[in-house]
Amino acid sequence: MPRRPKYPSEVTIRIPKEITDVYETPVLKILLTDIEADIAERIIAHIKKNGRLWPDEWKIIVDPNNAAEVKNYYRTLRKMISLGILGRGKEGSFIFSDEFSRKLTVLIEKVNALTGGGKSE
Repeated sequence: MPRRPKYPSEVTIRIPKEITDVYETPVLKILLTDIEADIAERIIAHIKKNGRLWPDEWKIIVDPNNAAEVKNYYRTLRKMISLGILGRGKEGSFIFSDEFSRKLTVLIEKVNALTGGGKSE
């Protein structure tokens, strides 16, 4: 019987100090490391093309003979699920999820409540 996947309970996001860096940096490079962002782009492209990612399709996205790339693939997949970018679909497949945008919306609402709604005097 296969082991249940372990997902991180939290993911660290490095937000640049300068606003221009936030605009110029691709969102995946803010959320993930450079290597993980590259793999995430391939995962997203595959899901856009096929509608979902099946568990055995990892061989299409990464080189099965490169152990480091396979390890980074699974690390990236777990982070994307923990962030809420991906969710589980039918029969163990991976599909896009809107959970990440809901999390960011709640975070924005909390910051606005803390600072008085983002209104400046």
